[in-house]
Amino acid sequence: MKKKLWLGAVFGILCMLVGCGKAEKDGAAAASKEHVFRSETITVEGIEDANAINDLQVKDGRMYISVYDWKKEGGTELQLISQKLDGSERKTIKLEMGEGFSYSQLTPDQAGNYFAIFNHYYEDASKDAENPEWKDEYFLVKLDGEGKELWKKPLLGEEENSYWVNELALLPDGRLLLSDSEGMALYDAEGNKTGNVKPQKEMDSPGVYQTGDGSIVLRYYDTEQNKEFLCKLDVDTGEVSQDYTIPGGASNFNSMYTGEGFDFFLSGSGSIYGYNLGDTQLKEIMNFIDSDLMNFYISYLAVVSDTEFYGVIDDENKETVLTRFVKVDPKDVKDKIVLTLACNDFDWDVRNRVVSFNKTNEEYRIKVEDYSQYNTEEDYSVGQTRLNTDIASGKVPDILVLREGMPVESYMSKGLFEDLYPYIDKDGEMAREDFFPNVLAAYEYDGKLYRLVPSFHIYTVSGKTAEVGTQPGWTLEELKQVMAAKPEGTQIFSEMTRDDLMRCGIQMSGDQFIDWKTGECSFDSEEFISLLEFAGEFPETLGPDYYGENFWENYASFWREGKVLLEMLYLTSFSNYNYDKKGTFGEDITLIGFPVKEGNGAALAGNLELAMSSKSKYKDGVWQFMRYFLTEEYQGKIDYQWPLSLKQTERLGQAAMKKSTYEDENGNMVEVDETYMINGVEIPITPMTREEVDGLVEYVKSVNQLYSYNEALINIVMEEAAPYFAGQKKAKEVAGIIQSRVQIYVNENR
Repeated sequence: MKKKLWLGAVFGILCMLVGCGKAEKDGAAAASKEHVFRSETITVEGIEDANAINDLQVKDGRMYISVYDWKKEGGTELQLISQKLDGSERKTIKLEMGEGFSYSQLTPDQAGNYFAIFNHYYEDASKDAENPEWKDEYFLVKLDGEGKELWKKPLLGEEENSYWVNELALLPDGRLLLSDSEGMALYDAEGNKTGNVKPQKEMDSPGVYQTGDGSIVLRYYDTEQNKEFLCKLDVDTGEVSQDYTIPGGASNFNSMYTGEGFDFFLSGSGSIYGYNLGDTQLKEIMNFIDSDLMNFYISYLAVVSDTEFYGVIDDENKETVLTRFVKVDPKDVKDKIVLTLACNDFDWDVRNRVVSFNKTNEEYRIKVEDYSQYNTEEDYSVGQTRLNTDIASGKVPDILVLREGMPVESYMSKGLFEDLYPYIDKDGEMAREDFFPNVLAAYEYDGKLYRLVPSFHIYTVSGKTAEVGTQPGWTLEELKQVMAAKPEGTQIFSEMTRDDLMRCGIQMSGDQFIDWKTGECSFDSEEFISLLEFAGEFPETLGPDYYGENFWENYASFWREGKVLLEMLYLTSFSNYNYDKKGTFGEDITLIGFPVKEGNGAALAGNLELAMSSKSKYKDGVWQFMRYFLTEEYQGKIDYQWPLSLKQTERLGQAAMKKSTYEDENGNMVEVDETYMINGVEIPITPMTREEVDGLVEYVKSVNQLYSYNEALINIVMEEAAPYFAGQKKAKEVAGIIQSRVQIYVNENR
């Protein structure tokens, strides 16, 4: 019987590592063929929407499905459907669900009966009619093949209203193992409790699993070691086996299931793996991308064998469907040239493009290497470090998804990336003039475009035009002059500590202190010393005195009332700006930017960055993959960031000049008035004017500096700035130390 327990919210993407940039006759192609499954939608009578599936199991050649049916006329019905895998010998049990009633842990036996937990949640007015209590009652029940209740036994906890049931397992000898809020207990086939099960190892609320041979396995978390472990349990003696750990960490998998061939099948965000207790490596069974699946995971996995299983997924039309997966013989997988794409955590849009490309391209196929598979529960930077090491050693993939923490400047200076301008110029369906020129220029390196950035956002600072002027860009001295005229108690930013301010300064103007092309640094300059001194004026922490009473009730009005001068603005859209102007400030604003020596104090950041290896043997194939992100098809899907396409930006601008709409039940489009809530009052947010749209586009075109997120650099600055903030050293002295350390860092990473 399948047992499932969520192992955390992190859906890690796990793909087996293969060689980079190799063609169809080497190991990369072979590996991509070994884990291919075909999928087919399964239709089961009585299931109109697979979203209603509550459980799915395969046992002894039969499929068992529980489905909730919410009736249009009201009320809920639970259907228990069982059939052979070929769809024959179908049986259906229909159970009417009254208000507050539910079944869970439905467990079939070989005779076609079901064991289950029945829960009744109700309002009890027996003690106090005016103040009734809400109570939970649990029962262990057995239903026959027609849904008739054979017996029903109450489950009682020591403390009323604090009892719940976790898992129910049917043991090979017919006994039942129940895991609840008070531990574990055994019941006979008639529902009579025969004793408690006490593991001979201290563990807090362990998860209970049952392997295919009926063995009970516990999953528990050790707080001292900060790890999850598995161990076998003898239910009669309480004896537990040695501890086992899942290679890579249990948090990389959203679910564990049982089936023929392995103790467990692990469902990750990119593959299905087989695992036996004690294994030091996982065996990849099915790779979603190799199988042309856009899904991140499969719900309710029911395993027949390591070559066949069932599950619930969303298909290409975003409809939830019950699906059968069958392994494809490697010899039946078409040979293609394999291109490798390396990443450290998989972007959703890239994933979809990979699957679509693999389905439609007759010559090439993308194989993904996700280095996040090497991250451990103790260290989530292992994958990034390994990827950087591989690239430094010459193992450069055909396509690289760039992330924060990568020494991109070093890669570019070493000529590891291909210039993309020639490919754009020769494409025929696009030209440089189609895109924001400032964004292309900002991402250039020595006049070459090594990074493709399909969309972006802007970090800037906004303020009332009446107070900061009409032109973007200012210095620290100009900011201080504005603040000198403000009433005492006026804040520059809300909720800003000195560390926050220092980070903002480095990230939004850090490139002005480092020239990665020449390797020159200027952290001992007057501008950086002024930044240190400015940050020192902000509080170290924000305690209760800062917030006081009614802080959050009045928060939205701070900028309108002049209590706060500026807002750090994450500018992603026309709407983003419109709400800031007409909601937050309530009057004309200027995107003044962070105070810097040069420029407008704003910075660009790409939401996705792709690079082509200059060493790839198949650059034409790589471009066929990458160009999609610059097409109007993809650019036209971008709504919540700035698309690189000027045409699609105009489309968004046109929409910003109209009221939002929705389609009602009669198919009519209804306009919606947008509002902003301040101190309980709704403030209308009117559509933008043509002048406002054009002005904002011109501002976006003016931003030419890249947002600089370099954790190593930030750590150096923050470590060495600490003695200044503590009053132990002068700002100039600290700046000199920072200059020395950063210079060494830059020299080592160019």
